[in-house]
Amino acid sequence: MSTIAITDCEGNVLYSLEECEMFPNYTAVLKDAIAQGKDLTGLCIKNQNISNVVFQGTTLYNAVFENCNFHKVEFIECQADSVWFNRCNLDGLKVKKTNLSKAQIHKCSISKAHFTRSNLNDSLIFDSNLHLAVFLKTQLNNVGFDNCNLEKAKFEECSLAEAGFYNLSPTYQWINDVLFSRCILNNCNLSSLNSLSMLFIRESNIEDAELQDQNFTRVINTYTKVLYAIESDTVWWEDFRGNFEQFKDMVENDTMENGTKYYLDDFLYDELSKVVYYLEQWHNEQTIIAQNTLSINKCE
Repeated sequence: MSTIAITDCEGNVLYSLEECEMFPNYTAVLKDAIAQGKDLTGLCIKNQNISNVVFQGTTLYNAVFENCNFHKVEFIECQADSVWFNRCNLDGLKVKKTNLSKAQIHKCSISKAHFTRSNLNDSLIFDSNLHLAVFLKTQLNNVGFDNCNLEKAKFEECSLAEAGFYNLSPTYQWINDVLFSRCILNNCNLSSLNSLSMLFIRESNIEDAELQDQNFTRVINTYTKVLYAIESDTVWWEDFRGNFEQFKDMVENDTMENGTKYYLDDFLYDELSKVVYYLEQWHNEQTIIAQNTLSINKCE
């Protein structure tokens, strides 16, 4: 009777069982190792379909996963520093309360994945698809997103200090409709974007990110908080994102550009009407300053 072994990358056996009706394949043996609480430090899995496996409280330091199907796999309360994923299907992956710091994720599909209350600090994610991925209350400090598709990804209550978003694509489809909600963005590198109009920003300190020349103003009232980026001509308020004229039209007519009705309450209308007036004045002042600066530079 043959033995099914779980090994590290050097071939050392971490756990094994004889093949039988109860343990007919690699996935069954892996599930039992997890259930037994085995230390899987250095685990090496290549060319395996381990979809729907739940790693619960597992130690996975320096694990290597290559060309594997991780569809709907879950990591719950795991210790998995310095893990490497290469060419894996991670679609629908769920990561909860797990330490994945210093991870390397290369050429993987991570669409619709959910990361919750986890740590990915100092990780590198490159050449990967994170379309519709969700990061909630997760530490992403000093994480590099290099040449990734992040379209419609959501970052909510995350720390992205010193993180970086890099892509050489001539268009910005790769970061279109990305949401930063209540995020820490100190020195987060977004300098490859010459406009911020493709982003959704909600109560995040985008002003403290590394950006191409951008000037901001925040208007905080009793019931409303509005952020305006003048160079990108983009206004953010709750679910609204649009240029100043669209924002002005929304306030004056209770209508979005696509015809959606907002039905502003009177107290919201009063506050936002004042915001429109202030932004108009501020925009005009900044435009005059920029023109004067340009004139001075030409004279010199």
